[in-house]
Amino acid sequence: MGSLQRLFIFFICLLSGCAIHSVDEQARLLEVEVPPRFSESESASGAVQPNDWNYSWWETFKDEDLNRLIESGLAANFGLRQYVARIEQATALARQAGARLYPSLDLDTGYELEWDGETGSGESRDRQEASDLGFLLGWEMDIWGRLSSLRRSENLAAHATIEDWLGARLLLSTAIAETYFEIQEQRRQLEVIRTQIKTNETLLQLTSLRFGQGQSSIVDVLQQQEQLETTLARVPQTEARIGQLEYSLDVLLGRPPGKGNHVTSSRLGRPSPLPAVGIPALLLTRRPDLRGAQKRVLALDYDIGAALAEQLPTLSLGGSIGWKGDPSFADAITSVFTGLAAPLFDAGERRSEVTFRKARLEEALAGYSNRYLSALFEVEAALLEERKSEERLVLVEQQLATAQRLLTEARNRFSQGLTDYLPVFTSLSIVQNLERDVVSSHRSVLSARVGLHRALGGPMLNPDTPVILSSANE
Repeated sequence: MGSLQRLFIFFICLLSGCAIHSVDEQARLLEVEVPPRFSESESASGAVQPNDWNYSWWETFKDEDLNRLIESGLAANFGLRQYVARIEQATALARQAGARLYPSLDLDTGYELEWDGETGSGESRDRQEASDLGFLLGWEMDIWGRLSSLRRSENLAAHATIEDWLGARLLLSTAIAETYFEIQEQRRQLEVIRTQIKTNETLLQLTSLRFGQGQSSIVDVLQQQEQLETTLARVPQTEARIGQLEYSLDVLLGRPPGKGNHVTSSRLGRPSPLPAVGIPALLLTRRPDLRGAQKRVLALDYDIGAALAEQLPTLSLGGSIGWKGDPSFADAITSVFTGLAAPLFDAGERRSEVTFRKARLEEALAGYSNRYLSALFEVEAALLEERKSEERLVLVEQQLATAQRLLTEARNRFSQGLTDYLPVFTSLSIVQNLERDVVSSHRSVLSARVGLHRALGGPMLNPDTPVILSSANE
């Protein structure tokens, strides 16, 4: 049997055992039980939003200003541009890993001119010329799947960076919405405070007049004066908070702080009916962070296959063809080679690398399950927060209505001289605190809805990643 025949048989034997580590990308990766439903969703009512996720969550608030701000932030935020650059890096690494599966072809060419010196007339003597042109071919055979495992691992890592980008878009949109609603809240608080200032000034004039007529004491005047000054002191504090929030919104929109007054409305609307939250298993496909974690787990599993293959022999094929001449190309030289390299002794380095990568996989699996538990908690907590925020808003509004009636009765009795000013002062403080509390409660309901969308993973209409990548290359 000739040497080529023996090599061919050996090559077939190698190929017959190439599947040393297989990865089931459809396997169950979670190590926790997936509940059939959210416990809080049973107590929630009015889940009427579509289940197809074919819309962006902020559109449900029906606020054009909010839509405009979020779309502007998604287009200009510098943090998102960092994620796009990371996608480019990961995609380039995936292309590199894929390129190693194919042969490499190199060009080698040269021209050489030599002479010993010159004659008196300036003519060269002992002149020698040589030229060469050659092509070199090299190819590592992927007999154990090492290169294909590395390519698949890098591809999954690239897709995971895309999920990171989508997750960052979700977090940015909710951050813009939270800031937007808080600015609205603070502007509404400022309007309420200024109305309260007018009320306190009117009552101060009334108590001062009654004191001048001898119908009340100086204590009544001082109490009302203190109430007015306390309310006045809330103005700069609220205005400062509005300014800070607007600066924060500028940064989220990718602009220098103080470049514009983006929110002028103080209208705090009510959110739409509760969205359909679906079942807990849908979080695995709806939340970008969970999708990214799943892809990273699979990538680490492929890394184990690459590490196992590195313990086995590698087979390389190659060849070259070249032409040499003096000075033109004349002689052709052709060569073909096969190389087999096998590890003999490395003091357990490769085996330790396999152990290391298996431990990384176990860590990632535990992290994936833990992340899913956190996602379940976030949804349950958001549902509970929204329900309780609604309940509190109703109760605070009822409490305010009762306190306003009490204030009216106290003022009437004070005007008739049936009581001193203390009941009026006490009732006024309660009413004004509740008026501000109602505004905060309205915003809490809106924030709870934003938190629910963040926990559910959207929905969000995301642009095609290839479009983003091509625009980044321009």
